[in-house]
Amino acid sequence: MKKIAWVTDSTASFSKEDKQWLEENHVFVVPMGVSFGDVTFKEEIDITVDEFYKKMMNTDTQPMSSQPALGDFINLYEKLKENYDEAVVIHASSKLTGVYSSSVQAAEMVGFPINPIDSWIGSFPLRYLIETGLSLHHKGMEMKQLISELIVMREKGKLYLLPSSLEQLRRSGRVSNFGSLIGNILQIKPILALEEGKVIIVEKVRTLKKAEKSLLTIFHQAVERGIHNRIAVIYAGDKEAAEALVTKIKESYQELRIEKMPLIPVAGVHTGPETIGLAWVEK
Repeated sequence: MKKIAWVTDSTASFSKEDKQWLEENHVFVVPMGVSFGDVTFKEEIDITVDEFYKKMMNTDTQPMSSQPALGDFINLYEKLKENYDEAVVIHASSKLTGVYSSSVQAAEMVGFPINPIDSWIGSFPLRYLIETGLSLHHKGMEMKQLISELIVMREKGKLYLLPSSLEQLRRSGRVSNFGSLIGNILQIKPILALEEGKVIIVEKVRTLKKAEKSLLTIFHQAVERGIHNRIAVIYAGDKEAAEALVTKIKESYQELRIEKMPLIPVAGVHTGPETIGLAWVEK
């Protein structure tokens, strides 16, 4: 039986607490980078996601995200080549970061066989893809079918984000200064989503309260269509807001397993601290 490695990046939201599980399941996480000025930190190695948002809230420096260096992937695949026959490689959306293409390029340079998947997303749905793939592998599913199953599932991963204001979107260049000013004056709250790997604006709603209500309506509609029993409440530094959203969801759906998960910095550099969101996988 072939020995399989699993490769992803830190946008899958695994933390230091998952270290034993990752090792037992041969999952290798390549860290993304976040920079404040000239100082770059590797996610979950030099800085945790919670620490990133605390730092972001206490500095005027616009943070930037960066993908791992090609050399990091080359080093990883050279090591994997010594102990594994092949790898399943699942990365964050290639339309948000170049991590997928760098990973594939490095594997080709090393001559290590991989089965690459562009997840079209990140955060909880990416993690769910990896966990599902491992489950199918442990059940003995052949690789070709396993990859096909995961490619179908990636279309069903959903991630919705509600930034607390337009200011961070302005600072990161996602909206104009004028648009940000008018939006903040009118208390316009955009609801963002990832669709086939790209960030789109689903709705623009007046006031945070109405935006949260719209977000829950989107979620209720998804539940009616059918979702898997695990979901994630996404937060950027504000755990109290996450707890409040968990409480609201549990009022209607006691049977759901709800995880609280920090927002990946590659998204947070644009949406800012106090962003709240929901993620799930539809059936």
